Amino acid sequence: MPAISVDTFFACSLIIVVAVSSMAVAAKIVQPYLKGMDKLNQESYLRGIVENFLLNYGSPVNWGANKNLTPEVFGLAKSGSFVPYELDVDKVCRLNPQNAYAITYLTLLESLKVKDVALRISISQMMNIHVNLMSNTTDNGFTTYSFNVKVERDGLPVEAYLRCYLVAKNYLSGVSTDTSSNGEAAVNVEIPNSSNGTALFIVFARAKVDPKVTCYAVYSFGHLSQQPQPNGSFLKLSPLNYTLYVNKIFDNETLLNAYALTYNYNFSLTLNSNTTYKIPKLLDSSPIVLVVTGTNSSEFFAEWTAYPQVPLEMGANFQHSENAAFTYIVRINNVLYRFEAKCGGPSS
Repeated sequence: MPAISVDTFFACSLIIVVAVSSMAVAAKIVQPYLKGMDKLNQESYLRGIVENFLLNYGSPVNWGANKNLTPEVFGLAKSGSFVPYELDVDKVCRLNPQNAYAITYLTLLESLKVKDVALRISISQMMNIHVNLMSNTTDNGFTTYSFNVKVERDGLPVEAYLRCYLVAKNYLSGVSTDTSSNGEAAVNVEIPNSSNGTALFIVFARAKVDPKVTCYAVYSFGHLSQQPQPNGSFLKLSPLNYTLYVNKIFDNETLLNAYALTYNYNFSLTLNSNTTYKIPKLLDSSPIVLVVTGTNSSEFFAEWTAYPQVPLEMGANFQHSENAAFTYIVRINNVLYRFEAKCGGPSS
């Protein structure tokens, strides 16, 4: 082979080797970025799924209020609302497993109309209320209970207006106060000694900076009696379409009184058809705490739920699985809540 041909062959071979090596190095450098782009695209896709059902009514649009319907297409937005991220109170309630008419996780997945996606939804209040019973004293047929109430958000104290209620056997009272700059307040309430049994101390806290940031807490204790059984031991309470459905757990239960409580209002409810109460529609920026009292033989009980039934969690378990989390501030009945959706693969 002529010398010039050999030189040309080796030169071309060297160029090919350098080019291939450069491509390999470049691919190695760029690969993490390509993976990052895939992850970014996947995250954007999952966010789109979440925003779609937060901004759309679903089908049928009244699947939340009608306990006999299930969603064909999943959507949580309030029908007729033009406010972004305003959710329907009944659609939210039907996500809570404690509601007798809650939809199943399988129904939710089928109505999402997407494949290979697992989902977990949680809705929580914007503030946390901590209640501690500090002391009690008895005098002249009444017992006075002293509570410490602390309001915080993300671990920081919140200055808030407080409205507190005390529910006991054939007894309802209320008191208003506010927290100091450290987010704490001392609250004293009286109960007649004749109202012995389970008692509920119910606190509504409204942030001084925004009335739409209103939350609640319920503290159950025994008034001149032993500690009460956990909430839900006697009744299953399911609010839906401004009706409170009551399912008795034991046959020998008798219902006594029922109340709807908000930050500004309190109402006694009238029993309809032995199993339901009508919930009033109020223009109060507040959750509604619903309380039903009764007896199981001789034992007095006080059971409660909230409308909407928040906080709640439902869906897949991502405890040991990779997932993407998306957080939004949503509005339900003119109250702000924190909404979080976690999305991942179907194996989650």
